[in-house]
Amino acid sequence: MKILKEEFYRLLHPKVVFLLTSIGKDGRENVMSCAWASPASEEPPMVIVFVSKEHYTAELILETGEFAINIPTKKMEKTIWICGSKTGRKVDKFKEAGLKKIKAQKISAPLIDGCAGFIECKLVQTIDAGECYGFLSEVLLSTVNEELFKNGMWVENTIPMHLGGKKLVYFSDEKKDKHILK
Repeated sequence: MKILKEEFYRLLHPKVVFLLTSIGKDGRENVMSCAWASPASEEPPMVIVFVSKEHYTAELILETGEFAINIPTKKMEKTIWICGSKTGRKVDKFKEAGLKKIKAQKISAPLIDGCAGFIECKLVQTIDAGECYGFLSEVLLSTVNEELFKNGMWVENTIPMHLGGKKLVYFSDEKKDKHILK
């Protein structure tokens, strides 16, 4: 067996790619592509998102204590790469990617029009996790496009998942119901 040191986390991929939106105290908004998130609790509903301490997004989340997870669709691949390859300190990524902002219901950070789902979050605890901060957050509201999320699951071949590097994959069950546990 091969020993993995630096890329151990790839054993946990693919992971759903999302667009993380945040806002600073001065009202400046940012969006970044990310794949490091996990549900942390159902009751109360909580998620944890990991962001590099050096990223502008981390700075904004620390300032205001809020963010939104925006789940993009397959049509938004170009957006994912733009928002994951530039810094919001220097570039307005919303403008660069041609994104339309929509008002969130429970937080000040914007949501992104055209996404399949949204999770609006309020920071509960910041965890020092090496080069990252872990933002443990309460889920204030989660909404989803009912056409893309049926029976508690994403419709196949809809939601991009990060495999590694610049590789996105999509799940497809060509042998429907064959792998369902009974």
